Amino acid sequence: MTDVKPKARLHLSDPLAAGDSISVSGDPAHYLRTVMRAVPGDAVGVFNGRDGEWLARITAVDRRSCRLAVETNVRPQRTETGPWLLFAPIKKTALDFLVEKATELGAERLWPVITERTVTQRVNLRRLRAHAVEAAEQCERLIVPHVAEPVALSRLERS
Repeated sequence: MTDVKPKARLHLSDPLAAGDSISVSGDPAHYLRTVMRAVPGDAVGVFNGRDGEWLARITAVDRRSCRLAVETNVRPQRTETGPWLLFAPIKKTALDFLVEKATELGAERLWPVITERTVTQRVNLRRLRAHAVEAAEQCERLIVPHVAEPVALSRLERS
C-alpha cells in the first residue's frame, strides 16, 4: 500500500500493469485537465474491473488528452458478486439517481424491464453506463455493474 493520495479515480478499458503508459482522451481527459486541474506529476487512481486498482502518475497534459504512467498496484482485483436490480424505467433524473445508488450499494447487474404500464419506453443505455462508471469511481468499487439491454417483463416471466 502506498501513502500517496490520488487526485482522482478513473475507470479505463486498457489493461493495467506496472510500467504501462496509457493515453486518456475524451471525457476522462477533460475531467482530469479542466475539472480536477491536474498537472504532470499528480497521482491518479485507475481501475478496469480486471486488473485491480493502480496508482498512476500524469506525465503529460495537452488540449485533448493526458498521458498516464502506471506505477503501483494499490488493490488486487477481487470478485464482487451482488444482487441484480430489475427496474421499470422512470423519468431521467430519478433513473440517474437509481443507477447511482444501486451501484454504490453493490448491484452486479442493472436491467431495465418494460412492463405493461411503463411510461418511459426508451432507455439511454450509454447515459446509464456513464452514471454507473461515475458512481463506481466515487464509491471506490473495482467493478462497474453491467447495464443490460431492456427486456419486456413478459419475456422474463417465461424464463
